[in-house]
Amino acid sequence: MTFAMLLKLLENISGIAVISLIIGQLDYFRNIVYGKNDWKRVVILSALFGFLSVIGTEHGIRINDALANTRIVGAVVGGLVGGPVVGFFAGVIGGIHRYSIGGFTAAACALSTVLAGLFGGMVSERVNLLRLKWQQVVLVGVAAELIQKVMVLLIARPFAAALELELKIAIPTTIVTVIGLLIFTRVFLSLKMMQDESGALGANLALTIASQTLPHLRTGLNRQSAEKTAEIIREIGMVDAVAITDREQLLSAKGSGLENHLQKEALCSQVAKAVLKQHTVAYRDKELDFPSTLRLKSVIGAPLYHQNKPIGTLQFYYKSASHKSSRTNLKLLDGLANLLSVQIELAEIEHQSKMRQQAEVNALQAQINPHFLFNTLGTIMSYCRTNPELARGLLGHLSDIFRRNLKSKGNFHSLQEELEGITSYLEIEKVRFANRLQVNMDVDASLLERPLPILTLQPIVENAIHHGLFPKISDCLLTIRVKAAGGAMQIEIKDNGVGISEERLAQIESRQSEGIGLVNVHKRLQSIYGDAYGLEIDSKPGIGTTVSFIIPAPES
Repeated sequence: MTFAMLLKLLENISGIAVISLIIGQLDYFRNIVYGKNDWKRVVILSALFGFLSVIGTEHGIRINDALANTRIVGAVVGGLVGGPVVGFFAGVIGGIHRYSIGGFTAAACALSTVLAGLFGGMVSERVNLLRLKWQQVVLVGVAAELIQKVMVLLIARPFAAALELELKIAIPTTIVTVIGLLIFTRVFLSLKMMQDESGALGANLALTIASQTLPHLRTGLNRQSAEKTAEIIREIGMVDAVAITDREQLLSAKGSGLENHLQKEALCSQVAKAVLKQHTVAYRDKELDFPSTLRLKSVIGAPLYHQNKPIGTLQFYYKSASHKSSRTNLKLLDGLANLLSVQIELAEIEHQSKMRQQAEVNALQAQINPHFLFNTLGTIMSYCRTNPELARGLLGHLSDIFRRNLKSKGNFHSLQEELEGITSYLEIEKVRFANRLQVNMDVDASLLERPLPILTLQPIVENAIHHGLFPKISDCLLTIRVKAAGGAMQIEIKDNGVGISEERLAQIESRQSEGIGLVNVHKRLQSIYGDAYGLEIDSKPGIGTTVSFIIPAPES
């Protein structure tokens, strides 16, 4: 009898486990089990595990006026999965059903079911279900059975009948309860692994898509970048159709007839308004005004942000209505919307950085121009009577400098163009130095066509002239050396001037120096070529200063 009872109870618990495993394949159920712990989760889990407890009772084995069954397994698992509240209500549901069947153990079994559910919940407060070792699961099962048997012996009457019953069913019910709990913990571990794999798939897809959309979103959110982005998402993200909007209008729609549909703008605008109002949304075709000619049946959408303000929406459309609640799809959508928002932010930062750098270049040009204008014109005026030929030459050099500054468009020109501008500048300075200045240029001719950021050498040369050499009385020497270093170009500007004080040099190296000459050049070089590239300054007071830097080989 005991062995037959054991087989029958094992059959019952196996059926319950199969039901749980089948339900666990549903995204909705996994979202509930591992989602936010709110009243909805409590109600659904309480009803589910209460139902499993009822099934355990219904398939029990009648012995005299009592039942041997697997009822408490549902209540205990409910507590382990959902906590004390779920365990309590699952136990109440299973207990009420057991009480309604009657028998001399009805009240005891009903109360023990509630207590077993609470016990499972208390265990879950101390140790997460997924962290329970099999030995701990065995102890929980044995303890739950002890609770039931103690209640039966304390409450059920006559006592002799209760004792006789427990002696008959104690071993098989305890074994089945322990086995049932072991099966259920394994089932929920498998569900958790499925959930994690689903999340990992969504994250991997989001990162893959983000890496491919990055080049297109460098210009920010506009029609062109939205077109490219939507097409990449549709191809990689296994989405039937994708739409991207700003706050006012549709920017792009791709896939499954949506892009050519006459009513696409109205539909996408309707979804966008809901997204901007509610954050993330999911709708079936019957919940929105889907055109009858559109083959799509559901949509999920999430906002795109810039500076914490919604600036648009990302929308996924599916041919199946069930896709709208898929956790993988929702995670992919949210993760991708966040990554695209970050890319839009970075694009804006990059744009602002370029604007700031251009503004600094413009300021540098404006700073140089008045300086030349007033000082050089004064020098020219002084030579107009005494040496007209020299004055005419100085005017030519001055006009050459201004012409180059005015025609400077873009961020680069050749090394030769930069050196020609410096030559005109130095010819003027030689006259102002009254022949105290000597300039040596040692330039590798093969490098003259190499591209160079505009206004790279001139600020350095001007700094050497005015702050290094001008205070000297005589023997002022400036050397400009350009040579190949592997595939790169090494540039060195050296003077034998008064040098830079340690305090001033520290300010320059820490980029706290006022003015935008050397600091601007250093920052621009690092911004263009990387942190490894910038100005290297070596200066000794009374001996001179050397400023050097490297321009890497141009990409082929």
